[in-house]
Amino acid sequence: MADSTLINGLGRYPGGPKTDLAVVNVQKGKRYRFRIFAMSCEPNFIFSVDGHNLTIIEADSKETECKTVNSVQLLAGRHFA
Repeated sequence: MADSTLINGLGRYPGGPKTDLAVVNVQKGKRYRFRIFAMSCEPNFIFSVDGHNLTIIEADSKETECKTVNSVQLLAGRHFA
């Protein structure tokens, strides 16, 4: 089972050093695009932003009909924007 994730190259793992975690500063009322890549051997995990919905505009490098969700399931090699 996976026990760590990197966001913008920063993360922690059990028993490892208490390094800085990624912080994404945002301003209320603005829209932001996140590109989410599953570049791992872990076959499945869920990505969400607590208390916020996500609008999917692209999946696996193909534009798609916009869909609002509260989380996305990532499988190895997949990505979303």
